[in-house]
Amino acid sequence: MTDTIILGLDGATWDVLDPLLEDGHLPELQARIDEGQANTLESTFPPITAPAWLSMATGQNPGKTGVFYFLNRDDPDSFEFESLGSDSFQGESFWDVLAARGHSVGVFNFPMLYPPYELGENGFMVSGLGSPSDDTITKPDDLKHELDEVTGDYEVKVPYADPKYQNRPGQLASDLHEMLEKREAAMTYLLEEKRPDVFFGVVSVTDWAQHYFWRYHDPEHALYDPNADETHQNALTRLWKRVDETVGRVAEFADREDANLLLVSDHGFGPVNRTFYSNDWLESHGLRVPAETSTVQSLRTRYFPHLRRIAEPIVSAIPQLNDLAKSVGKSIRGSPGDDIDWERSVVFAPRQNLTCGMLYMLSEDPADTAAVIDALENITDSNDDPIEIDVFQPEERYEGPKTDLAPDILFTVEDFACAVDPRPNTNDAYIVDGPPSAARSGGHRMEGIYVASGPAIEPAEGEQASIFDIAPTLLYALGEPIPDVMDGESLTNLFTTEFQAERSVERQSLATLVGSGKSETERDTEAVQDQLEDLGYI
Repeated sequence: MTDTIILGLDGATWDVLDPLLEDGHLPELQARIDEGQANTLESTFPPITAPAWLSMATGQNPGKTGVFYFLNRDDPDSFEFESLGSDSFQGESFWDVLAARGHSVGVFNFPMLYPPYELGENGFMVSGLGSPSDDTITKPDDLKHELDEVTGDYEVKVPYADPKYQNRPGQLASDLHEMLEKREAAMTYLLEEKRPDVFFGVVSVTDWAQHYFWRYHDPEHALYDPNADETHQNALTRLWKRVDETVGRVAEFADREDANLLLVSDHGFGPVNRTFYSNDWLESHGLRVPAETSTVQSLRTRYFPHLRRIAEPIVSAIPQLNDLAKSVGKSIRGSPGDDIDWERSVVFAPRQNLTCGMLYMLSEDPADTAAVIDALENITDSNDDPIEIDVFQPEERYEGPKTDLAPDILFTVEDFACAVDPRPNTNDAYIVDGPPSAARSGGHRMEGIYVASGPAIEPAEGEQASIFDIAPTLLYALGEPIPDVMDGESLTNLFTTEFQAERSVERQSLATLVGSGKSETERDTEAVQDQLEDLGYI
C-alpha cells in the first residue's frame, strides 16, 4: 500500500499557474489546493536543475553537496569539471534512509540520478535527465523493458534547444505532449503494479516548454510577436492543461490508497529579455585574456554562435543535417576552462551556465577579487544607465565543508531576467536585448511551488518553505528520524493535530540511519555535456 506520493513538476511557477487557475484551466490542481496547503518553495542559489533536485533529495545546501551546476569541481585547486551523477545522491538522500529502514521506495525520472542503484528488495529507480537513452537507466535492470512495453519505447528527453526545433514550435509541442503521455503511462504502471510505500516521480516537459514557449506566452517578452500563430501562443496553456490531467491521474491513485500527495517544483520561471556576455565583459576590462590559438580555431569559436543561428533554419527544414551540426558544435565546444591564458588572466567564467554569473578567480590576491566585484557592481549599459547586478561570494550563500568548491563570485543580472552567457558574442556589445537564443526565452527563478494534500494534511493557506525542507518533511511524515546533516526543517504545520500528536521530530546521524558503502559509479562527463547542449544549458 502506498503511503506517500511526490510528483515533481520541473520549473512550475505560480506566475504561470495562478492565471490558469483563475480561468479554471487546472481543475485537478485547484482541487488539491482547496483540500490541502500550497505556497512558494524557495530553490537553491542558483536555481538550476542539478543542484536543486539534489538538495531536494538530500535536504542539504550546495555548500554540503558541492554541487552548484551540472558540471562541478572535486578539488578547489583544480579547474577540471565533472558531471553530477548518482554518487552524489547515494547514501545521502531521504529515499536511502527510508530504504534502509524497511520502506519500499520508487524513484522515477529523477534528474542527474545516473547510473541508477539498488533501493532495497522491493524498491526501484529510473534515471532522468543526464542519463543515456539505453537499457542502463533502471534498477532492477529489466524494468527498462517493462517501461518500453508500457510506453511504446521509453524516452529520456526531448532536446527542445536542438536546431531541428528552430521555427518549428508545432513539432516541439507535439513531441512534448507525446513525452508527457509516456511519462504518465509509465508512472501509472509503476504505481499500479509496483505499489511502493513511497513514490517520487518527476515531470520534465514543463521546464522545457517554458524555456521555449515563454516568448509566445508572455506579451511583455522582448521576442513576443502579436501576429504569431495562436496555436503557438496557447501552447504553454495547452501543455499545462494536459499536465493537470496527469496530476488528476496520480491524485486518483493517491485517493484510492488513502495516501498523501505532495506536488513540488525545483525552481520557478520567468522571462529572459536581455543577455550579458560575461567573458566578453571580462576581456574588455583586461581581466580575462584569451589563449593564443590558430586564426581558424579562434574564428570558429567566436563566430560559432552566429553560424549556428544561420544554420538552425536550414537544419529545421532538413532534419537529416542535425547530427552533422551537433558534431561540429561538439568539436568546437571544448571544456569549460578552455581558451584561457592562465598566466595573464585574473578571472574567468566557464562556458556552462546561462542562469546567473559564475566566476572563478585565478588570482589569489583578495584585492583582485574586490576589484572584480566593484567593477561588476558598477556596470552600465550602452546608454550609461546602471544595470541591476547583485553580487555574492560563496560564504554569503552556502554553509558546509564543500563551500570552497563553489565559484569565487556569483552574480545575477536584473533578478535573472537577464541571462549571463559566458560564450563569445558576435558584436562589440557585452549586454544585448533578447535571450541567448529563442529556445531560451524563459529562464529559471528562485520561487518554485509546493502543494500538499491528503488524509494527514491540514487544510490551510500554507507557509513559504525551502527546497531543503522537503526531505526532512517526508521523513517526518513516515515516522523516521531526520539526518542531522540536513539543513531543512520538517514542515510540521502541514499536518493535522492528530497526525502531529502521533510522532515527534527526531534527529540522528546519517551514518546511523543508512550505514556506509556506496557503490562505485563512473561519470561520462562528455555524454552529459552533449545532453546539456541539446537542452540549451551550455
